[in-house]
Amino acid sequence: MGLTRHLEQLAAEARVPVFAIAGNGARDAVQDLRLRSEIRIVADRDPVAVVVAAYRDLVLGSRPSEPAILPDVDPAEWRGVGPYGQGGSGMTGGAPYGRPMAELGPDPDGLRLDVVPVAVGPFFPRFPSGLVLDVRFSGDLVLDAAIGEGAVGPPVGPPRTGLQPFLRALTEPVPIAELEIVRAREHLRWLADALVAHGLPALGARALRLAQQVQPGDGGAVRRLARLIGWTQVTRWSTRGVGTVSADDLAGLGAGPVARAAGLAEDVRLEDPAYRALGFEPVLRDRGDAAARWAVRLAEAADSLDLAARAGDARTTPIGRIESPRGRLEPGSAASARLLALVPQLLRETEWGDAVATVVSLDIDLDEAAHAEQFASAAVVA
Repeated sequence: MGLTRHLEQLAAEARVPVFAIAGNGARDAVQDLRLRSEIRIVADRDPVAVVVAAYRDLVLGSRPSEPAILPDVDPAEWRGVGPYGQGGSGMTGGAPYGRPMAELGPDPDGLRLDVVPVAVGPFFPRFPSGLVLDVRFSGDLVLDAAIGEGAVGPPVGPPRTGLQPFLRALTEPVPIAELEIVRAREHLRWLADALVAHGLPALGARALRLAQQVQPGDGGAVRRLARLIGWTQVTRWSTRGVGTVSADDLAGLGAGPVARAAGLAEDVRLEDPAYRALGFEPVLRDRGDAAARWAVRLAEAADSLDLAARAGDARTTPIGRIESPRGRLEPGSAASARLLALVPQLLRETEWGDAVATVVSLDIDLDEAAHAEQFASAAVVA
């Protein structure tokens, strides 16, 4: 009994596993939960227990089946077509009882395999909250993907801390030091999520702590973290050559680090005389893949803290647009919304692991896109 009580005490003191479900505007709050010692953020519950519980509820009749989510449509006429009336070809695909069913389709290798339609999101922990991808899988291969409806909905509540100074800078001068500190913190918060997605939660927690603590002049701390990340090889074997976007596809899109990772010197800060007086130059890479996007954000986070240290009381010049951590932000339009349109072509015929790495590397922020649209609506009303 003594051993049992001891084990019970140990179990009671263990960190409680929590699966976080968060909507737009809650990203920072969910991230910060990872630093709490009382809980442990997990990717999902045990799927076996969930499936068994759902099966028993349905079989015993204690829970009715959900209503059809699609029309009950057969892909082809099959009833009675077989020689003995048992049904013929065409008994795959469609949406029997309103549920999508696997169908046969061509594989890139020239085979005909089961093609399974799956909606991924809106609470898939590796994607931005609210993002739904309608994916057709052949095994672990993404044949094609489409953005689900309503990806950029109305904002919920006020802008989070990481968005507020950039939205203010659209209409009023804002201290450059303030913008650059927040830019560095936003890049580090993205990095924390990206490291978790690539199986490096300890480094992710370190990046998150750094995001909360950095001050002007702390660029060296970010560079030391970047060297640690380099030793893990995550920017080589799991991101190099993944999700490559050409400069031609990005030209004029104002896609921030994504554009600069492809060699495009697109940065609204270059248009501001206050930034030019401080000797600002954008960070550029020329590969256009996920690894290059990692490298650009890490370098920008360090450079932003150096820039904040020498900015003094310099302020921005309002010109109706600003360079947010994700790219050009203006009333009615944010880089995240523009990048979202590229996702389907980037994921086509990629393995699922590479597809997730690609979406993570784009740093799509649907909350920023929603507030940009609201800002334009408010301007029109005013």
